[in-house]
Amino acid sequence: MKQFNVLAVVPVTRKEVTFRNVDAKDLFHNEHGETYFRYNRLVNWEVITATEVPQAELDAEIVYFTKYGTKGE
Repeated sequence: MKQFNVLAVVPVTRKEVTFRNVDAKDLFHNEHGETYFRYNRLVNWEVITATEVPQAELDAEIVYFTKYGTKGE
């Protein structure tokens, strides 16, 4: 499944926030062609940029976490 690094605008404060490895299913276009990020069921964030994460980077993350685990383990 494709994943994206997304730069979006917080609806309340209008600050820019970056989300890493967002699934493609969480991005959608409204009737005006604008892209939005579905943060949860209640809030949709306006997207400034959505950059596809290369498959090589996703594979490297899997190898790293398989070898070293996560901080919480």
